[in-house]
Amino acid sequence: MWRIFGVWLLTLAGTLAGPFAGKEHPRLWLPESGEARVRETLDSDPLAAGLQALAIGEAERILKERTCRFEIPDGLRLLAESRRALHNVMHSAWAWRITGEDRFRRRAVDELEAACAMENWNPRHFLDVAEMATAVATGYDWLYDTLTPGQREMCEKALVEKALKPAKEVYDKGNWWSKPGNNWSQVCGSGIALAAAAIDGRDEGLAGNLFQRGLDLVGNCSRFYEPDGMYPEGPAYWHYGSDYHVMLLGACGPLGQKYHDDPILRKAGDSIMHLTSNTRLNYNFADGNASREVPSPAQCWLASRYGDGAQAAHVRRLFARALEEGGGKFRPDRCFPLSILWLPPASLASADPAGAAVFHGEQSMALFRTGWNGKDPWFAIKGGTPAASHGHMDAGSFCYDAHGERWIHDLGSDNYNLPSYFSGKRWTYYRLQNRSHNTLEIGGKLQNAKAKPCPVIGSSLEGDSFMVSFDLSDAYAGSADKVVRSATFDRKTGVVRIEDRIESPVGEVVWRAFADVPPVMDGDSVTISRPGRGITLRDLSGAGVWSVAEATPPTAGENQNKNYRAVVLTVPKADRVNIAVEIRPWSKPR
Repeated sequence: MWRIFGVWLLTLAGTLAGPFAGKEHPRLWLPESGEARVRETLDSDPLAAGLQALAIGEAERILKERTCRFEIPDGLRLLAESRRALHNVMHSAWAWRITGEDRFRRRAVDELEAACAMENWNPRHFLDVAEMATAVATGYDWLYDTLTPGQREMCEKALVEKALKPAKEVYDKGNWWSKPGNNWSQVCGSGIALAAAAIDGRDEGLAGNLFQRGLDLVGNCSRFYEPDGMYPEGPAYWHYGSDYHVMLLGACGPLGQKYHDDPILRKAGDSIMHLTSNTRLNYNFADGNASREVPSPAQCWLASRYGDGAQAAHVRRLFARALEEGGGKFRPDRCFPLSILWLPPASLASADPAGAAVFHGEQSMALFRTGWNGKDPWFAIKGGTPAASHGHMDAGSFCYDAHGERWIHDLGSDNYNLPSYFSGKRWTYYRLQNRSHNTLEIGGKLQNAKAKPCPVIGSSLEGDSFMVSFDLSDAYAGSADKVVRSATFDRKTGVVRIEDRIESPVGEVVWRAFADVPPVMDGDSVTISRPGRGITLRDLSGAGVWSVAEATPPTAGENQNKNYRAVVLTVPKADRVNIAVEIRPWSKPR
């Protein structure tokens, strides 16, 4: 009897000896001592108050919404339900913590019970586990003192059995996301580490090991932003991966943990700032769709953490515009309350940054604008490689905005559930090919799917014009001996000149740009317009013939690109082909 009791005591002592076992709840992001500071900010900062009103409105809406359920509609992903759980828990628990209204707490508990009742969290697609673990860990931690012993045990058991143990198996086997690879490493490493920290002391001794493994993994993911901040998977995945990245780093302070403060993260904040146009649309290269940008928790944390005045001004301006343009409302993302928590103060915001930036690395990029106001022209162009995670055959592609609208578009990603979308059939799908991007097709060939990153080989960010040149030769291996694309941007007018130098092409060269309004041809120029405003594309070299083509893919299962058309300049084969196209914005007085 005494021996059994002694073993039980030793077991209990081991269980409670984790690195966070002495930390009171809530221990993730916002300790109880910080609640008063949040309320003071809401009282003194009108922008924060406006965002809080939106968060409370969302919590009100969630009161009437269903809880998550075990539902895998595509046969692979529980992810939508994991994200529903995180969205509902985060907003409901935040609303309760700031307002004290118990109806929000009860709604968060309902979500926890639904999540924990599932048979599993779909470990074969581990993002689902990581996001569900984040949801349950947040609710468990933020509501801890109000949960019954049975509810706490419910959450602890679910997190151990459905998240921590499966994650330990992945780490122990060295499976792919357990090493720095792409956004999965950030999301899974962070989600599991946060869950481990939340229940440390009630976790069967797993927490300390898994928290440190996650912290090390996420820290090593900082290499994704090298050498100067550009994330290789595009802006949509910048937000996804970076949000989880900083959610773990942002939790370290309250948890009393140190982390590697990599200065590349500050530059990461610069890249997403420049990738966002004055229309609030991002340059959606890779597998992403253009969307009206609303600052993410990662942007807020980075601006505040590094005291970056330009990023702070950008974040606050974007939030203000989103509230104004949405009639005071927009749909908050699942971790939106953390944006409020980390919102950079007005006192930090400073003057706008420069109107031009160039980024190197796996997906090299240049971004130019005449200013930071809503209607100022903006131009983005990239080098890079299709071989990057979520990459498209978009080396040399660009987007163009003016008059507060996008005129030259990236069509974006297609349905991830198309057969072999991420494997053998990937390059058969139209939206992933160079034929559907604002770049070149040479001799009827696709870009080289295994191309080395096409680099910036020259740039100038001073004077009356900005300039950049990319060596695209590796992307066109087998199609031409050498391909260089250059762009010059007039910093006063927003006029762009795109020049291509192609040596020994194997066939005719096709230059394309995609628009969502019908282009009108007129000799050596093409006009894309809406009432009173538009852009004109002019063939300055006289090298080819303009035409307009449909943007219809070869199969019915793909996105049919309704309303999109391709502006096409076809240039005959020659030993050397030189193309120069000008894009000029214009408007008429009303």
